[in-house]
Amino acid sequence: MISKFKEIYEVELLDRLIRIKSIIGRGDDYKKIAGVIEEELRKLGLKVNVFDGSVEAKDGIPRPCIVGVLDSGSEKTFGVLTHYDVVDIGGAWRYEPFELTVVEEGGEIRLYGRGAADDKGCIVASIGAIKEMIEKDLEPKWNVALIITPDEEIGGEFGAGYIARNRLVDLDALLVADSSSKSLVVGASGIVHGDIVVKGIQGHAGYIFGTENAVHKAITLLNEMLNFTTIRSQKLSRVKTSECPIPRLWGRFSITKVNTPNQAYNIVPDEVVIGFDMRLIPEENVEDALVELKAFFEMVKYRTGIYDAHLRILRAFPGWMTAEEHPFVRRSHEILEEVTNKSLPITGMLGGNDGGWFKDFKIPIISFGVWDEKSRIHGVDESVSLARIFDLKKFIIKLALSEVEF
Repeated sequence: MISKFKEIYEVELLDRLIRIKSIIGRGDDYKKIAGVIEEELRKLGLKVNVFDGSVEAKDGIPRPCIVGVLDSGSEKTFGVLTHYDVVDIGGAWRYEPFELTVVEEGGEIRLYGRGAADDKGCIVASIGAIKEMIEKDLEPKWNVALIITPDEEIGGEFGAGYIARNRLVDLDALLVADSSSKSLVVGASGIVHGDIVVKGIQGHAGYIFGTENAVHKAITLLNEMLNFTTIRSQKLSRVKTSECPIPRLWGRFSITKVNTPNQAYNIVPDEVVIGFDMRLIPEENVEDALVELKAFFEMVKYRTGIYDAHLRILRAFPGWMTAEEHPFVRRSHEILEEVTNKSLPITGMLGGNDGGWFKDFKIPIISFGVWDEKSRIHGVDESVSLARIFDLKKFIIKLALSEVEF
C-alpha cells in the first residue's frame, strides 16, 4: 500500500529512514542515515554542519550529529531536537520492521516500522516543516535549527550532549520533538543507569564449604537497597503528570536486571551484577543525586556487613523543566491546541529525553512528539499515525511563524 502514499514527502522520506538499521551503536548505519538527512537538508538550501561526537567518545563508533539552520535573519534561534538511533527489534513482528508498512485501520493511516514513532516520524515532520516554509515562501520570526543526533536511547552523551557541551549551536528556545502527542511537555526526568557488583568465591554447588555465593549475598544487600525506593519516591517535582495516579513527577529507583557469569547450574557464582535505573525529578541536580545514592549504598554495606560490593555508574544525565507560566510555553500551548483542535494538558514526562543536555543554556524547553496510545514505542509493531506527523509539522511551522517575547 505504500506506493499509494509515496507522493507524500514525509512518507517517502520515512520509508528511506526506516530502511536504515540505525540501531544503537551501529556506526556504519549512523553514518548512512546521517548522510541521507544531511543530503535532504542541503537540498532545501539550509546551512548544514555535521559534528562527530566520536571525538569525545573515543570508542571508534562514528556519531554524526547534524545541525541544519534555516536562517531567516532573526536575532533569535528556535531549535528542534530529534534523534535517529533506534532500539533493536525483539519479538515477532506482523510487518517487516525495517521496511515502512502503510495500513488503513480504524479510519486512520498508520505507518509501521522500527523508529516510526521514536523518533524518525519526528525527523520527517521537522524536515517537512522546513520544506513547506521554504516552498510557500513563509517568513519565520525565528531562525530554525534542526538538531538531529544519535545515541538518545542510551542517554545522548556523545550526541545531543556533545552538541550542547561544546556550544555548537546557539539557541533561544528549544522544542524536543521526542515525546507523546497527548500533552505539551514542560519537564522530563533525569536518568542514572548503573550496576551493583557483588563478589563471592566460586566453587562446586555440591561442595559449598569454602565458597561464598555472590547471589545469596546480593539478595541480602538488595533487600536493604529496596528501601532506597521509598527515599526516592519522596522527591516530588512541581511538574504535573497525566495518566498516572501520582499528580506530580517523582523520584524513582528500580532494579532492572541481574546477571552472573555462570553457564551451568552447578557452579556457585563468584560475582553477580545487578543493573538499576534511577529517575531524577526535573529540578534535581545530578551530582547531588549521585552523592545521595552512594552514601545510601555505603550505609547498606555497613548494615549488612557485605563489603565486597561496589557501585558502578554507567551514565547520568539531568532532567529539565520550564515554568508553565513562561510566555514561550503559553504561546506554544495555544498553537498546539489550534493545530490539533484538542484541549491538551501541560505535563511532565515520566521518561527522559535529550532536552536535559541543554539545561545550562537557560532557555525555555518544551517537548511534543508523535507517539500515541497505539504506537508501542520500543515494542513489537511500532507505528505512528500519519495525522500525528502532520500535527507536529504544523506545530513547528506555526511556532516558527509566531513572535514570542520573553
